[in-house]
Amino acid sequence: MIREAAITVYLAVVRIIFTVFKLFPVRNKTVMLASFGDNIEEVRHEVTRRTDSRIVVLREPSCRSAFTGMENKNRINFSPRHLLNLIRGIYHLATAKVVFVDNYHLILAACDFKEKTTCVQLWHANGAVKLFGLMDKTTNTRPDSAHRRFRQVYDRLHKVVVSSDEMADIFKEAFGLEEENMMRTGVPRTDFFHSEDRLDQARRKMHEALPQMKGRTVILYAPTFRDDGFTVRDLPIDVSRMEQALGDTHHLLVHLHPAVDFKGFESTRFATDTSNRHGIFDLLSVTDILITDYSSIPFEFSTLRRPMIFYPYDLEQYEATRGLWFDYEALAPGPVVRTTEGVIKAIEADSFNMEAIEAFDEVWNKYADGNSTKRLIEAVYKEKLED
Repeated sequence: MIREAAITVYLAVVRIIFTVFKLFPVRNKTVMLASFGDNIEEVRHEVTRRTDSRIVVLREPSCRSAFTGMENKNRINFSPRHLLNLIRGIYHLATAKVVFVDNYHLILAACDFKEKTTCVQLWHANGAVKLFGLMDKTTNTRPDSAHRRFRQVYDRLHKVVVSSDEMADIFKEAFGLEEENMMRTGVPRTDFFHSEDRLDQARRKMHEALPQMKGRTVILYAPTFRDDGFTVRDLPIDVSRMEQALGDTHHLLVHLHPAVDFKGFESTRFATDTSNRHGIFDLLSVTDILITDYSSIPFEFSTLRRPMIFYPYDLEQYEATRGLWFDYEALAPGPVVRTTEGVIKAIEADSFNMEAIEAFDEVWNKYADGNSTKRLIEAVYKEKLED
């Protein structure tokens, strides 16, 4: 209750400040509210290249992107802990012509945008396995005030960018939106996987940083975040057993969710901890076999048409507490295993169904062909594009 009361007071104050700033005219300005940054970075560069719109990035504390090359006045560290920056950011949100966001941002509940402003949700994943938004089972016990707040945030979204019809349907249900809110341009960050130059650059970068991968088949283990797992000491996969079976020919990269504090793991000749050290897209560029569970990574990785193993060791528990959009085993375009031995056997058998991966890619990346950012900018700024 104390937390809810604090949020209510915070949003009431923001709403007052936002309402005052709405008295100012809308400017030729694009404001980007960044919690993750990957999609924001793609869009920022294209907006800079193709429009005359001023860009202001509001960088939340969790954001991994540095947005280098921007003037300091246009790159604001945006947090309630920094009152002056918070007020500056609210002013920019209230006077922007276009607002891009990449997450659920609490502050949007207090931002009743003018009619001249368009708010575009880029999100931070190209597909979804676990329930989120209004369908998230973990919010069932939250008070009515929280659910009203969720609705207020989602109602601010004029457009949601998607790469597939399936993801459009998910967003409609998760955010309570309509077909008119969907923008089928493809998610901007998927452009990376269609650029051989960018992939080659990423591969060179990774091989320089991790020479221990040379001459070996690279396995990337990238599990998703668990709500009770902010600190991880023991991996739910037996790295020692994998080394015994695969150590002569393979190298394992372990990459946990950015929200996780990974403790107790020491890198070895066979396994390297890459968590919070390297970007996931750089890692995917050198990955030969992906091991994951409920993460959205397979939706983008499938573009590269490489093998995937699905390791939902806690499937029943996760489905009961968090919830899934699909029948997991029917969705997964690769072996579904529950033990380390199952993972090893799948790798040793090398019996991956590449046709299933291709079909998965064609469904979930229907509108992602390497030109997603360009199409998005053309759609949003159609009246003001420069040649």
